[in-house]
Amino acid sequence: MNFIPKLTNPIFNNLSPDEQNYLSQVAQTTTFEIGAVLIHEGEIGQDFYVLLEGKVVVTKEGETPAETLQLATLEAGNVLGEISVITNNPRSATVTAVEKTTALIINVAKIKQDKNPQAQSIAEKLIQNLAIELSKKLIYYGDKIVKYTEEDQNKFLLADNIVAPSSILVLLGWKWSDIMHEAPFLAEHGYDAIKISPPQEFVTRNGNPWWAIYQPVSYHLSKFYGSQEEFIKMVDFCHSYNLKIYVDLVLNHMADFCATESSHQGTNGTTFSQYHYGPLNNDNDYYEFDNFYHFHEQTNKQISAEDYCKLDGVWHLEHYDLVSLPKLNVENPHVISILRKYVKYLLSLGVDGFRIDASKHLNVKAVEKIFAGLKTLNGLKPFRYQEYYTGAPMGMDIYSFMEKYFKIGYVTAFEYGAFLADAIANKNNTLQKLVDYSFGSSWVHYPENRTVTVIDNHDTERMMPNMLNYKCTQNNAYVLAYIFMLAWPFGVPKIMSSFRFNEHDDPLPDKPVWQNSQFVGFASDSPWVAQHRWNAIANMVLFNKRTKNARGISHRWTNGNQVAFARTYQKPKEYLASIGFVVINDSEKPLTRRFETGLPDGEYYNLISSYLNGGNMQGPTITVENYGFANIEVAPFDAVVIMVDFMK
Repeated sequence: MNFIPKLTNPIFNNLSPDEQNYLSQVAQTTTFEIGAVLIHEGEIGQDFYVLLEGKVVVTKEGETPAETLQLATLEAGNVLGEISVITNNPRSATVTAVEKTTALIINVAKIKQDKNPQAQSIAEKLIQNLAIELSKKLIYYGDKIVKYTEEDQNKFLLADNIVAPSSILVLLGWKWSDIMHEAPFLAEHGYDAIKISPPQEFVTRNGNPWWAIYQPVSYHLSKFYGSQEEFIKMVDFCHSYNLKIYVDLVLNHMADFCATESSHQGTNGTTFSQYHYGPLNNDNDYYEFDNFYHFHEQTNKQISAEDYCKLDGVWHLEHYDLVSLPKLNVENPHVISILRKYVKYLLSLGVDGFRIDASKHLNVKAVEKIFAGLKTLNGLKPFRYQEYYTGAPMGMDIYSFMEKYFKIGYVTAFEYGAFLADAIANKNNTLQKLVDYSFGSSWVHYPENRTVTVIDNHDTERMMPNMLNYKCTQNNAYVLAYIFMLAWPFGVPKIMSSFRFNEHDDPLPDKPVWQNSQFVGFASDSPWVAQHRWNAIANMVLFNKRTKNARGISHRWTNGNQVAFARTYQKPKEYLASIGFVVINDSEKPLTRRFETGLPDGEYYNLISSYLNGGNMQGPTITVENYGFANIEVAPFDAVVIMVDFMK
């Protein structure tokens, strides 16, 4: 029987006509009735199946029949059984027909044993192609292999129904229309969540300092960024590209009533006086004197430097004013009600999640009340991550102290950026230490599924000399840090996209990022830095997304600040399939070495120096041969990154 018309699956793409003719002699088709089992979990098998018609369900046994886990429902075009073929291990799941199903069955072991000269080459190609196909749909659930379709993936990410992004992009100060125009580029390069600046009406100050955006006057959308209609259009357009929108949420305080200012109003024209703000929303709610904390007759105490490091200062952090910003009394039901209305309003506009500003200063129980039961328009719990700088008071176990914040959502790990900056600079750490000692939870003391990793943000780039920022161009330090963060499997990486500044208080730019449907952020007179568009960073975001579920590290090689490793689908002590390989040379000497990459043989684009053009990668390539070996040259303070999704 001629099977060639059925060999349309991608795993057969690189087979010659003669090789396809050979498969037509050894392959067979079988039809399974409803309820028939194609694959039994635990059995040994060297057959893989290509579904031609029908539908099957994939299940994994629990400790009892009632705990059986349904992993996926698969239809025509899917490949089954490839894990056992690649690993020679027992079947990892059971596959049962739920409709009358026809499958093409190929036994790789028989092909390997065939003395036909082309058989070995065909077997090697099939295994390589199966590994690539497997890399697109395999994760681990605990220590169990889990296969699932794209539609099912959110069920397995977090038990508490928070869907975590692969990364978060911060577009500091961008207008709604500019964000909308940027969406196609972001989607193409693997970005899937955008954190926008605080959207509420904020105070106007002399000189328009950037930090004014963190001083609310009302909870109406600020006209500085655009209209409500433009906001909704931006959100909807980003959603059409599968881009989530997160809002920077200021819950702690209101705008400072500064006596030296000639006027006291917001960007929409709303005026305020000391401890009097409103109307705050469409319900004409107001904040009055009793809605703020007061520990003096007419004002409040301010937080001291000592409060940040002592356990008895935690109460002060949650009740006293942060600098001169009037602290909202979040134990007051009226305040909780207004803040909850604001969050509900943003969710009604399509927002997917929030960055909670100044979480160290917020009462956790109050935050829980604000968010209790609230869902996105898709019926999901909104993703939340909290700005928390840094850790626990002196002498306290960080994890135990921070556990209450982990219950709210993710937490920014500023210590991650400090450690990484220190290693890039080759001071007290090196990249070798980060790789050899599994840089992650044991370093920052946050659980992986509650960590947002941070290299820089709007505060650190102005105030933290121990952390990197866009001005750190010497030895390519800033870019190398982002390459490492986006290549190394820990937490949710945050990417900063900021604007140029000379002084701490420089204002947000008034120049657009897009003009006449053209990106002008890199024009000679543009104030925007747009790090997210730097080629190495943009392509590494794509690498990060494509390797999101390949949490294993294999094929490690370290030499001070020269390191290499593969991203791998992995079980404990057992490598399954590597899909990406990273080499970073953070030294002044060129690096030339023959590496074992763990990748299938082929020509791979170097993502650091290649460019996406119309959806296709173009640029220099690296050759992988002889079952995964590659001769790789890396210039000083540079990197090479390759992966199976971008082969020539």
